[in-house]
Amino acid sequence: MKRVFVIGAGTMGRGIAEVAALAGYEVYMYDISQEILNRAIDRIRWSLEKLYEKKRIQSIEDVLNRIKPTLNFEEAARNSDIAIEAVPESLQLKKEIFARLDVLMHGDAILATNTSSLPISEIAEATRRPNKVIGIHFFNPPVLMQLVEIIRGSATDDDTVRRSVDFVRSLGKTPILVNKDVPGFVVNRILGAIQNVACHLVYRGEYTHVEIDSAVKYKAGLPMGLFELRDFTGMDVGYMVAKALAERDPMFRQECPLIEEYYRKGWLGVKTGRGFYEYKSPSDRPNIPREAGERVNVVRVLAAGVNMAAWLLRNGIATKEDIDTGVRLGLGYPKGILQYADEWGIDEVVKELQYLYDKYGLILAKPDELLIKMINEGKLGKKTGEGFYKYAS
Repeated sequence: MKRVFVIGAGTMGRGIAEVAALAGYEVYMYDISQEILNRAIDRIRWSLEKLYEKKRIQSIEDVLNRIKPTLNFEEAARNSDIAIEAVPESLQLKKEIFARLDVLMHGDAILATNTSSLPISEIAEATRRPNKVIGIHFFNPPVLMQLVEIIRGSATDDDTVRRSVDFVRSLGKTPILVNKDVPGFVVNRILGAIQNVACHLVYRGEYTHVEIDSAVKYKAGLPMGLFELRDFTGMDVGYMVAKALAERDPMFRQECPLIEEYYRKGWLGVKTGRGFYEYKSPSDRPNIPREAGERVNVVRVLAAGVNMAAWLLRNGIATKEDIDTGVRLGLGYPKGILQYADEWGIDEVVKELQYLYDKYGLILAKPDELLIKMINEGKLGKKTGEGFYKYAS
């Protein structure tokens, strides 16, 4: 592959275009107006200047010269070997784009979507080559984030998967393979389970949001509190993602009422000055005292993430190594969620899940069959020498 066609010059699209150009590819970057393209090039230049200051690149202009902003969709599609669509999360819009790509691109081209919430298989239905359609999901910001999820649609063939993995590695990124097209894929599915249960714990008065954020930061070593992260990404984004998951997956139907309540009130987080915390300026960080989380059982807060990871593993959607890599690189956790589980003890995780399920009826907390099987086999984690991983005695 020599030429990359990026459709959409918003935050994700321009980031993907920059990453591809940094790796030496010729890049067509398409959008619907010259104004959008000009703004994207300005942002890419700003980003490249930062990389130049850190001596990570030798020439800003060399990279920029490999990016061709264009309003000509047809020319870009005909001349490219891989297309990466990064437009807003509208299934209809994506299907229209993929139908055009199908007609215009050469027979061996890869048709990829950067969607974070829509089914690859449904997007592929718009083409006559669903075997060449795949999800290549970058994380924001693409230039800095190391992780890329590669998602098989129901018809994606092995050759397309292999070539997509090779392409992502050529960008200097770390791919993980999502073998089945499930809502939320791997990382957002695990995060969604953790955030949903944590939010229910606050809604039902078991803990405050400050207590939970303190516990996960200072006891588990997470880079941000769960509610701090919600404020940072935006309650509107969280609300839309929760809706998309709930529509497509019964496991996520018990949405936490607080998110919709804050969304309706316009408490969207940092960008509106109020969410779970209050902000005087966009650069503010909330005050989360270390001692606030002392009474919080951190296993109870994070157990739903282990449960979801077990579900992913049991259903053959991803390997344990890819699941843990996804959590470390995609969420910034110091350890993979299954590594945490082995340290806590699988029996302790199931005890907390059962508590949540019995007390609140949360579907996401119903202990997965795999966890029950592991307990029955005495695979409790580090304390027994084997859990999700094996340990030297």
